[in-house]
Amino acid sequence: MLLALAACTDKTNDKQPARVITPEPPKARTVLQFLENPQALEEIWAKCRNDPGALGTSAECVNAGYAKERLMILGRERAIQSLKR
Repeated sequence: MLLALAACTDKTNDKQPARVITPEPPKARTVLQFLENPQALEEIWAKCRNDPGALGTSAECVNAGYAKERLMILGRERAIQSLKR
């Protein structure tokens, strides 16, 4: 009797659906990372200024903006030291 019931089970759910793995977006650079890498800061800042409507509130643009502010106020070395404390 058990064999008859086992044969009647629905086999359509035996397979798990395929998992879709989406890559994580790259982590936004920090203000300190931008201060330590002036080339990256200038590249990102140019993109952010060119398209503030789409990019302006992204973490990269916000961090680049803070890095630019600190550069103007403190200069590179003092800005870096102030963040490493």
